[in-house]
Amino acid sequence: MFILRNGIVWNGLGGEPFQADILVKDGMIQKIASDISCNEATEIDVSGQMILPGFIDSLNVYGCRGPGWEANDIAENSDPILPNMNVVFSFDQDGMNFQELYRYGVTSSGIAPSPSNVLAGKAAAFYSYGRHPYQMLIKENIAQIASVSAATKKTYGPQTKMPMTKMGAFSLLREALLKAQNYDSNQKYDAKSDSLISVLQGKTPLFVNCATKSEMKGILHMLKEFPKIKVVLTGAFGIDESFTEVEQGKIAVILGDLTDAFSPYGETVEFNAVKSLLKKGAQIACSSCGDSSASGKESLLWNGIQWYKNGIDANSVLKAMTSTPAEILGIADKTGSLEEGKSADMVIWSDNPIKTYRAQVKAVYIKGESLLEKERYSSCW
Repeated sequence: MFILRNGIVWNGLGGEPFQADILVKDGMIQKIASDISCNEATEIDVSGQMILPGFIDSLNVYGCRGPGWEANDIAENSDPILPNMNVVFSFDQDGMNFQELYRYGVTSSGIAPSPSNVLAGKAAAFYSYGRHPYQMLIKENIAQIASVSAATKKTYGPQTKMPMTKMGAFSLLREALLKAQNYDSNQKYDAKSDSLISVLQGKTPLFVNCATKSEMKGILHMLKEFPKIKVVLTGAFGIDESFTEVEQGKIAVILGDLTDAFSPYGETVEFNAVKSLLKKGAQIACSSCGDSSASGKESLLWNGIQWYKNGIDANSVLKAMTSTPAEILGIADKTGSLEEGKSADMVIWSDNPIKTYRAQVKAVYIKGESLLEKERYSSCW
């Protein structure tokens, strides 16, 4: 049990920072208030420092590439339609621990197969540090991953195999959904169709990687045939104010990586539109996702800074890196904001990390455990 005393609390819900103490017991935030009194608690003075929720990287492949440069389990590229794949079985704790994402404030991430398949499989949410995958697992089957971007053509075009065009990708996706819609589980078992039932029922979100405006509009048009599907647009560099479904909060967006120098999409983002949509209540998360499959531990923070440089206020940027991705990933009941009753996933910064490069991580807590003070688990790296 401990108290963080006199910190500047920035809870990740969109409001202004405020000075308060935080009492942590059994890995949970017990109380946030001024002048908390608890004789049994160890006191940690963080006066003048900022206490933020741990950042959440909405969608990435951390832990599925490595340990070892040849260990690449980010996608099963033997078939473009593989909704029955489960990323949990690709996740390796050493691959995640080696990245030390928490040193840049990231305490959890949505982990997914790469978007090189039209239907790539089931995503999960993990903490960024732990001894084994099931200790780090926050929630399984948070989404089904789909893609209609150029990543699918790049994978299967060299094989002279469908999809070699966007037409092919859209056709395969629709065909798989129709097949699942007509699937009778009492007859011959079909693992692919069975994995899509919860998507068709709206119980499991469908995260669709679509880089351009035309791809995004195409997905929304196609999915009118499947009205119960809860779609989340990922990558989504072509977002603008013509997407009334996003403006009205009916469809969430995970905006992709703006730091990838090899991507043709990052510079096309209309940030005035993003700013306007956020003000109207749209659910847009900041992330490092897109057609590329891996990024460094600093990438999420750099993306947040890019948002800030392009006119998004710091409070909105922090929300897009914490509570918004938690809501989209379905883990907001556990993490993503500093609130009483939630997991003590917190990072203490010397300054505002979104506004200045001089900000340094002073302490990191996942489930109340201080990571920078504990011994690292051994790894073959």
